[in-house]
Amino acid sequence: MALAGLVSRGHHREVMEAVTLSLETWLRRCVPDAVLCFEDTRHQADAGTDTGVVLCAFLYDVREEERSRGGRLYARRAPESPVSARMQPVRILQHSYRLTAHGSDWLARQRLLGRVIRAGAAAPCLPDDVVDASFSVFGTGALPLVVAPAVPVPFPQAALTEPPTSPVLHLVVMAPLQPPPDTALAPAPDRVDLGSLRTDSTDGVERRSTRRRRIEERGR
Repeated sequence: MALAGLVSRGHHREVMEAVTLSLETWLRRCVPDAVLCFEDTRHQADAGTDTGVVLCAFLYDVREEERSRGGRLYARRAPESPVSARMQPVRILQHSYRLTAHGSDWLARQRLLGRVIRAGAAAPCLPDDVVDASFSVFGTGALPLVVAPAVPVPFPQAALTEPPTSPVLHLVVMAPLQPPPDTALAPAPDRVDLGSLRTDSTDGVERRSTRRRRIEERGR
């Protein structure tokens, strides 16, 4: 695996921030006429009810998908060069969001969540053009999307301020996380002294000589 380019492309944003901003861009495309709110308080939601329905998307849980782990990789700067770094496997973080709609019209609230469900059914991943640039190193389809998962992570009751006025829609975004490469490797030796012994023969009798012939193996 080539190291050039991978190390130079670092995350420009923190992972949670980049995931939420990517989701926000997608939600604005799904429901352009709604007010978006990323807080979990009715106070914030009610601030926009005069302009229409408010969609609140609250990130309440982040956990690692252990089944996604693979083996360790080794990076080289060129095909024939020695190993320059150890690469830990890509780790997948599951970001769970709780979506609620707020407004005076119950039908408009349900219709808003329904539009998100319909858009999510057609998008197994967040579209590449809405994904934050910090995930570009992972290629196309970097952020898989699950709308209304069968078994969502339970929402903590302590975070509830009051019961929602419309159905709750759970949404999950799976985000890859590449740990930084481990470059603290011992340098390859320039040469190795094997200290081989030589046998001498005099008068037809072989005797072990105390003289050593040096064999050197130079590293590439």
